[in-house]
Amino acid sequence: MKNADHSPTNTLQQQDEILQVLYWLRGEGLGNVVSLAELNRFLTMKQSDLSEAIQRLIENGLLKTTPHDDDTFRVSLTEAGVAEGQRRFKDEFENYLGHESHMVCDDPNCDCHEPDFAGVCSHLLDQPRQQQL
Repeated sequence: MKNADHSPTNTLQQQDEILQVLYWLRGEGLGNVVSLAELNRFLTMKQSDLSEAIQRLIENGLLKTTPHDDDTFRVSLTEAGVAEGQRRFKDEFENYLGHESHMVCDDPNCDCHEPDFAGVCSHLLDQPRQQQL
């Protein structure tokens, strides 16, 4: 009998949450490369579950690792991971959010409205600076 913590549904949910948090952190300019401890501040997963989920995402080509000075490693989204993170983030939060910096702006001619756009809209990055003036 499988432990409920390792059910296929829970495993996929954990992977989705990791991709969503990494995509959100990237989109908000809070970090493209993060440690597992930094990531887990937003997830509060058991360390073993987090490590297993990270390993699966690396094997699936959605995350990559970077060694760090303190003998730990940090993770970041691959190009495929950015696309998956964006899709999953939009699926989860689109109904609750307006236009956020990690999504799209109000200019219908902006490239951030293209289906393959995976960056941060430059129009939205300029908005806070304009509002401060």
